[in-house]
Amino acid sequence: MAKTAYFKIPKTIKHKEARTIINNLVRELNEKGFFSECDIPNLHRMATAYDTYLSCVEVVEREGYTMVNLKGELVKRPEMNILKESWTQYLEIAKEYGLTTKSKGQIKSLQTKDDEVCPMDKLIEER
Repeated sequence: MAKTAYFKIPKTIKHKEARTIINNLVRELNEKGFFSECDIPNLHRMATAYDTYLSCVEVVEREGYTMVNLKGELVKRPEMNILKESWTQYLEIAKEYGLTTKSKGQIKSLQTKDDEVCPMDKLIEER
């Protein structure tokens, strides 16, 4: 059995939702024997990106999408850009761990057993 790697969520992560998602991912990876110390930086980055995203959502929800700047102009809140960047960063890492619908399918297709026939191969053979 593979050695279980240790991961501690950064103290800067304040949202319970972000902590839960990362803890569940680490647990699942450990159970499958896929988690190693090499994953720790990516998981820290992923937790931070998701927590930042949630923080920006809270600000935008409370303050709105726009604000008045020092010149008196109505402009997009800076949190909107941070929100977008954080979500993009989170998704980038989530894809690596098979957390999106598309990446789950891609990872499963790479894990076909030797005795299983790939559906695409079967279709080609039938033609």
